[in-house]
Amino acid sequence: MPETIPIRVADLLVDEENPRLTQPNKGQRETLRALASYQGRKLQKLAEDILTNRLDPSELTMVMPAGGDKDKGRYIVLDGNRRLTVLKALENPELLVDAVPASVVTAIRKLSQLYQQAPLDSIPCVVFKGRPEADHWIELRHAGEREGAGLLRWGTEERGRFNARRGGRLDIRIQALDFLEKRGDITPEFRRLIPTTTYKRLLDDTAVQAKVGIGFEDGKLVLLRSDEQVAKVLLHIAKDIESHGTKVTQVYYKPQRVAYANGLPKDIVVAKAADANTAQAGTQKPAVARKIKPRDNLIPYDCVLNVTDPRIQEIETELRRLSLENYPNAISVLFRVFFELSADSYIDRAGITMPDKAQFGTKVQGVTSDLVAHKKLIKQQAKPVNKACQKNSYLGPSITLMHDYIHNQYMFPAPSDLRADWNSLQPWFAAVWSL
Repeated sequence: MPETIPIRVADLLVDEENPRLTQPNKGQRETLRALASYQGRKLQKLAEDILTNRLDPSELTMVMPAGGDKDKGRYIVLDGNRRLTVLKALENPELLVDAVPASVVTAIRKLSQLYQQAPLDSIPCVVFKGRPEADHWIELRHAGEREGAGLLRWGTEERGRFNARRGGRLDIRIQALDFLEKRGDITPEFRRLIPTTTYKRLLDDTAVQAKVGIGFEDGKLVLLRSDEQVAKVLLHIAKDIESHGTKVTQVYYKPQRVAYANGLPKDIVVAKAADANTAQAGTQKPAVARKIKPRDNLIPYDCVLNVTDPRIQEIETELRRLSLENYPNAISVLFRVFFELSADSYIDRAGITMPDKAQFGTKVQGVTSDLVAHKKLIKQQAKPVNKACQKNSYLGPSITLMHDYIHNQYMFPAPSDLRADWNSLQPWFAAVWSL
C-alpha cells in the first residue's frame, strides 16, 4: 500500500513526462518553465492562494521515487506539478523570466518576498512504487466523471446552494426552478437541460418578471399571481430556451430581453389588474399585484456620502445616474473601483499604516477595523464587509466576485445582485465618507 510521508520541497522533482507538456524530457529547468508557460496568468492566482491559505490539506501530492544514483532520495511528482511549479517559482522567481508575461514575473517576485518569511519546507505526499500504481488515482482526478467513479464537478446550481448555506443569496433562477420541480412541472432530468445562465438573465429582468408575475425582494422570489399562472409562464420559458438552445448572448442586452418578454404568448402571460377584473367579473376577485419597482441605480438617492476627492466624486455621480438594467457591466466595474478608492482615501485621511503594496482585501479589513474601533461602524454592519474579504468567497458582496466582474469573461453581473451588494455595504461607505 502507498504510504503518506512529508517530503522536503527541495527533494521533489517536476515530472518531465507530465501530460500537460507536448515535448517531454527537457530537464528540470525547462520542464518547470514549460509548466509555468502552460499556466500563464493562472500561475499568479495559484501563488496568491497558496500564500494566503497554504496547500489544500485534502489533496495530497502523488509521487514516486526517482531512479538513478544522481537523484537518490528524491521523488518525481506524478500529480501536483502545478503546485510544485508555483513553490519553485516562489523560491526563485527568475526561473519564470521570458516563460510567462512580464507582469506575472513582477507579481511573483513580490509574492516571493512574503513567501520567504514563512516558506514551506516540506509537504505531505503519497509515495507510490511507480507510475502504474498511481495511474488509476490520477485518472480519477483528471479524466472526468467516468460515470460517477471520478470527480463530479459542481455546476452553477450546486455552487449557488453551497453559497446559500453559508449565508449567501439563492438566485432567482434556482428558486424558480425549485418552485417548478416541487410542483411536479419539471423533472430533475429536464431541469439539468435548461440553459441556466440564459434562464437567470431573463428572470433577472423586470420586463420578463412583469410578464411572469413575479418579483425578487430581499433575496426571495415573490409570486404576484396564483401558483398556476406563474408556473405556466416559467415553464414555457424553460421549455422554450431549452428546445431552441437559446444562448445568454441572445438575451444579454435590455432591448433583447424586452423583445423576448413581449414575444411571450399572450394566452399565458399574466393579465394586468384591469384585464383580470374584466375577465373574472362576477366570479372570484383577482389578487391585486404588488407593484415592485426596484431602484435602477446602484446608489439610492437617500444615501448621503460626503465624498471630497474629485475623481471619486465623479465616479459616485456616475453610479447614481447609470441604469442598472442597461449598464450592469459598467456599473460592476465602477463599483469595484469606487470600493477600493474609498478605502485608499480613508487610509490616507485617517493615517492608517498599511503594508507596502497591500492587497485590496487587506486594505478594506484595515479600514473596517478602524471604523469599528472609532465606533463609526457597529460589528453587525462590519460583518458583510469582513465576509466580502474572505479569500475565494463568492458570497455577495464579495471582493473575489468583484475581481471576476473585471477579469472573468463568463461572469455576468445581474442588476439584482449589484443592488443587494450595495445595500450590504452601504453602512461601510457612509462611515468611510463621514470622516
